[in-house]
Amino acid sequence: MGCPLSLSAFLGKVTGLLQIVSPTWSQIAELHVELQSAPSSNDEVAHCARTLTTVLPNISKLYVNAETEDSLCQVVATNLVSAYAGQLVQSECFVTIEPQDVHFSAQLRNLVARCGSKMQSTMVDPASLTHLYIAGNVQHSIQRLFFDRGPASCVELANLEQLCVLSPSDSSDCSSLFKQLAFPNLSVLRINPSQLVCQLIEHARLPDQLTKLEILTMHTGTITMYNVQLASEQRAQLARFIDDEDRVDFWAMTNYLFGAPLSSHSVLTLGRLTRMPTIEHLRWSCLTKLEIMCAVQASFLLRLVPCLPCTQELVVHCLEFDKPELWPSAEPTNACLEVLRLNYPVSDANHLHIMALLVRLLPGLPEIFELFLPVFPPQFFSFVTEYGTKYPHIAGFAV
Repeated sequence: MGCPLSLSAFLGKVTGLLQIVSPTWSQIAELHVELQSAPSSNDEVAHCARTLTTVLPNISKLYVNAETEDSLCQVVATNLVSAYAGQLVQSECFVTIEPQDVHFSAQLRNLVARCGSKMQSTMVDPASLTHLYIAGNVQHSIQRLFFDRGPASCVELANLEQLCVLSPSDSSDCSSLFKQLAFPNLSVLRINPSQLVCQLIEHARLPDQLTKLEILTMHTGTITMYNVQLASEQRAQLARFIDDEDRVDFWAMTNYLFGAPLSSHSVLTLGRLTRMPTIEHLRWSCLTKLEIMCAVQASFLLRLVPCLPCTQELVVHCLEFDKPELWPSAEPTNACLEVLRLNYPVSDANHLHIMALLVRLLPGLPEIFELFLPVFPPQFFSFVTEYGTKYPHIAGFAV
């Protein structure tokens, strides 16, 4: 187009062209919208959203996201959700919305709710949902979604399989609200450490076992556990650890979760900005997989490996080589480790460093069968030949 157009005029031209090219847009059932802030008025963007719903009247799956959320993005998202709510089976809006007197379809299965403080009377049938994601003002969202229809002794989300609750720091007392929520068939729970989530874990009616529990922290890492025991005793202990991310003792929480057989498989992913504690503070005897994205010294790695007796896979994204004089004298052993992935800057000096580390490390890993390095140094294959006669698992790396 040769000249600048207002948002409404531009959308009008686009929808007109679409109808000329294909008049069957009414058959489209899924809509993905990526919003970006633009210099427009609220009325204009609201009109654009309504125009879109006339061109695509039969949307049953709606996805809305914004690179940077502002009031205009919220207006568009609110209008789209409001217009389609009565026919949606999937509503995934990651933008804060404030619909008024909206009733979602009884066929709604997946719902992402980021509800603003002005949202009123947005009705959802709790029995229809199988996936629910709530972020932002969690207390307000739950109140408006499930309790505005009138007083209830209990709201049971009988078919909910996956629940994600991400809440900012909030000291509100929501215990009475959460005591009225029941999730009898929940299998997947994703949470972040916060006081509100702490109350949810303590007071909501949850199953004693989950297929998957995921704890997401902003600064340290992610904890993932499969087939995890979550009876009242474990919930009370977990709630104590996740009370507030700013105060949470992350390492004490990992020691509790990975220091006893609470799950069949567990994964700990540590972020790039994590500051690792000393080995003496770690009790990860039941951890299955460990992925470390922050910088780790070779001396720390050698001390860590023997402290992971049930770890089958170890991934280190940023290995640094300190002086061998700082390495422990004892040969590290681990009878469970099967997969080792090490990443470091490739250089002639680091070829020598990694070989010195492997000579120290690999003999004590009898179950290892996969080793990943950025580049295998030329010396690696002579090492395999020399050590393979004594250590059959090293001989397995011969090419």
